[in-house]
Amino acid sequence: MKYKLLLILCFFFQLSHAQLLTIEWSNDPKLHTIENKEFMKESAIIVLEDVQYEIEVSAKGATSTRRIHRIVRVNDEKGIESFNKMQIGYSEKYPIKSLKARTITPSGKAIELKPEAFKETKDENNRLNKVFAYEGVERGSEIEYILELEQPINEYGSYTLQENIPTVQNRFEFITPKELIYELKGYNNAKVDKDTILKEKRHILAHTENLDAVNEEKYASYYPHFARVEYSLAYNLYRSNNQIRVSTWDDLSKNIHTYYNKYSDKELKEAKKILDHKDYKKITNNFERIQWIENYVKTNFVQQDFVNTEDPADIAFILKNKITNQTGFKKLLGLLLTAAEIPFEIGYTINKFQKPFDYDFYNPDNLDNCYFYFPSEKKYLAPNEIFYRSPYIPSTWRGNDAMHISVLSLGDVKTAKATKKSIPELNSSQNFHNHDVEVHFNNDMDTAIIQIKNSFLGQNAVDILPALVLLENEKKEDAAKEIIRISEKDERIDNFVYENADFESMMKEKPTSIAATIHASDIIEKAGNKYLFKIGELIGRQAEMYQEKERKYDMDIPNPHQYTRKLKIHIPNGYTVNNADKLNMDVSSSSNGKESCKFTSSYTIHDNILEVTCFEIYHVSHSPISEYETYKKVINAAADFNKIVIVLEKN
Repeated sequence: MKYKLLLILCFFFQLSHAQLLTIEWSNDPKLHTIENKEFMKESAIIVLEDVQYEIEVSAKGATSTRRIHRIVRVNDEKGIESFNKMQIGYSEKYPIKSLKARTITPSGKAIELKPEAFKETKDENNRLNKVFAYEGVERGSEIEYILELEQPINEYGSYTLQENIPTVQNRFEFITPKELIYELKGYNNAKVDKDTILKEKRHILAHTENLDAVNEEKYASYYPHFARVEYSLAYNLYRSNNQIRVSTWDDLSKNIHTYYNKYSDKELKEAKKILDHKDYKKITNNFERIQWIENYVKTNFVQQDFVNTEDPADIAFILKNKITNQTGFKKLLGLLLTAAEIPFEIGYTINKFQKPFDYDFYNPDNLDNCYFYFPSEKKYLAPNEIFYRSPYIPSTWRGNDAMHISVLSLGDVKTAKATKKSIPELNSSQNFHNHDVEVHFNNDMDTAIIQIKNSFLGQNAVDILPALVLLENEKKEDAAKEIIRISEKDERIDNFVYENADFESMMKEKPTSIAATIHASDIIEKAGNKYLFKIGELIGRQAEMYQEKERKYDMDIPNPHQYTRKLKIHIPNGYTVNNADKLNMDVSSSSNGKESCKFTSSYTIHDNILEVTCFEIYHVSHSPISEYETYKKVINAAADFNKIVIVLEKN
């Protein structure tokens, strides 16, 4: 008897999860009991968020609807301010079918908004919004809305089941005709139940319960920590009863390879006219040919999101009008590389600070960023990143996996196959920011005259080059001042000299440098017969790493990198430095017996010249939370050095 009862209970539990979520509010509303007392310390709590995404197919075609039921508890004024007003975006093509909202006060009173409370607005981009404000909201209230709107039909995508406030319950139900079979995969505590067919419809439920808020932490990724579910159409039984997959990475890779490698004789002829350029014909190195082609396209053609023509990726249109979209940019690069007989492969990944790329789950929605790869050179090119030149691609792509399209040759026939590829990171020596500083004091000892040169390579150079290349005159100088200044205080900075401040230097991996003279009066202060010199400020402004709450996440930075700062201080005649030992520092952090980062500094004094060398390095972009305390010490060591003041004392 007990066994039968257990079976009945298990069946009921599965059925209750599988049936449609009831997107409707209670006619007798009461405040919910929040079991987790820690949640009640927060300004606001997601009590419930139910979302249904339903696809329906009829003789007229396919439509989809999204239904949302959301209840938020607001516990204080901050919570009220954050959630009291709502703005819901939509479009004329996918209108809002219904919307209602209400407040449940701590006394249990329900205050429903009247229809006239919902206002229609348009933003600066002409997008439609439904705007409303809840009424009668006070501390401890619950605010609730139910929304139904039409949606585009998505074959794949993702949905987040967690926010930056605690979540008691968040559920996402995918409903389709039984002939459409979607697969869902949960990440970060998002659970996915088995699909169930009810009344000729297929239901899949993803859900989370009692999740803490996801809060930003310094030197940590943010979005990858949210609970989420990814979905993808796997089988369409309307087309085939044999359950043949709608698409796979291999299918997709073949289509992409064909699109960016197949060109007409006329198109190839036009490409060869471009390659007949005298500068290109001088080049004998294959990788330099690749770089010339990339630079030519990114210098002579404009890429923008919208191009007013039927096919912006048509080669004849691009060559004539010098403008195209992202697809056309890749198409043009592919054409020139094909005409030059330079083999290349294509791959796609996603920003690692958005999410890790999961090759094991087919979701083309994650193919955000395209790269070209040259197997013979083992180099990458970012075709749509206008301010990058090979061998550099954004560091946020590196250290992530990718869907890579490997080219296979079968005699004279070439085909493609999808493979999983990890995009390697550059090492720290390929991403540096170096400081060379020489300091003299004026006769009155009230100003430090600082000759400073900052040198940048790799991602550090990529970050500053657009300003140096595109801006002119005063605007360029203003940008350079912000890059080179040593403190937040007003400083007179002049005599700018730039080296390798162009994209050709990036291609040749030459460091970009900015040199200038800084006249700093706040860096030295008189104290009796002594002078206090803020030598630490010469290494520039530094970040610090402190947090009051317990650390939750691993440490992540965009890329391995390093800094070398060499300081040369001319000590005025008749003065000595009496506390130089402060300048000796040695702090490091390691994981599994391997150094991950460190900060060191040391000094020498010879012939009245104080020379200091600071070296800071981050060997890896990801460090485990177990390393947090020592990692924090390395970060803060640079900030501590920045605060060092030495005393120049008269003999």
